[in-house]
Amino acid sequence: MNYLRKYVRGQVLVGVSMLALLAAVPAAWAQSKTESQLIADLNSGDAHKIIDAFQDFEKHYPTSTGVVPYIKKFLNDTDEPVKRKAAREAGLFHVDLSPAELKQVCALLSSSNPRAVVDALKALRDLKKPEVIPDILPCLSNSNKNVLRDACRTLAVLGNKDLIPSIEPLLHHSDSAVQKDARDAISKLQSKS
Repeated sequence: MNYLRKYVRGQVLVGVSMLALLAAVPAAWAQSKTESQLIADLNSGDAHKIIDAFQDFEKHYPTSTGVVPYIKKFLNDTDEPVKRKAAREAGLFHVDLSPAELKQVCALLSSSNPRAVVDALKALRDLKKPEVIPDILPCLSNSNKNVLRDACRTLAVLGNKDLIPSIEPLLHHSDSAVQKDARDAISKLQSKS
């Protein structure tokens, strides 16, 4: 009898779990927002909606040109997470930035927030603008290992052999992941003509 009660209780729990799962399925199947709905979110003034809209453009509309003016607009936003996301999107969408807009992305390199610096480095790596190398070089002295690693990766994409001496000190860094990225960057730079 005790076995039967445990069995029935287990089956009830399975049934309840299945109902909860089925209730969540329609939300997962929900249609993504249209481009015009995402543009409305970008115009909302709500930082969370703006960041989410950029994320949805990235996922569902990776070739959209309608998002480009908003990327450029938010590069100068006062909300750092919005500015960071706009910079990242500029790189992902390979937006052709003016020198002034490129400086706005580079301004994130001097942030005290390592995540902002990393976002800027990733954006600059995707934008493939070697003229920003002088702005990136100070990142090789940053105390944050993630900044150091992304600085190496970005310089490997944008730079040439002349940068090797700037990266070499990181071969002796206390963090093995930083050492590896420095080695990889030097190897890539050595292979360039």
